[in-house]
Amino acid sequence: MTIGELLIKSFLLISVSFITSSCQTINEQLETTDEIIARESHQKIFYANYDEVWKAAHLALKYTIAAENQDFGVIETDYIKAVDGWMAPFMEKPQYPASRYKIYINFAKGQKVNNRESVRVTIEKKTEVFKDFVSEVRNVDSDGYEEKSLFYRMEREIIINQALKKAAASN
Repeated sequence: MTIGELLIKSFLLISVSFITSSCQTINEQLETTDEIIARESHQKIFYANYDEVWKAAHLALKYTIAAENQDFGVIETDYIKAVDGWMAPFMEKPQYPASRYKIYINFAKGQKVNNRESVRVTIEKKTEVFKDFVSEVRNVDSDGYEEKSLFYRMEREIIINQALKKAAASN
């Protein structure tokens, strides 16, 4: 075998191994459609400044706050018993009566869009269901209704605040 043939074979071997390994890592990193929808349904972008969105979240959130840090953009509630927590209007009783949940809200400053600030808010509701004292806790995915309700209330608070500022400026 000549040096040229050896170089060509080694080049082909390296390129085939690179292509197959890169395809494998791409396939492993891709999210399923359900994962993307689940992640994106709990996020909303608000076109207001960061402090307004932070204040709106506090006004919309009616639970005791366990931890918060405005610099890092995190709010975490205490555990809320399902029987004491929020229920969708069409529900008569909680889906999991022997459960509790926490709400995590994350804020991220975005880029200015049309000279307006933007903030991405992510709300995550983590529910733990108890069968009894002995068995392990089971984590259940949220139905997303409470998160949507919180987004709606935050948006209303921001709109009202901006309207009040505009009215005060015109006087």
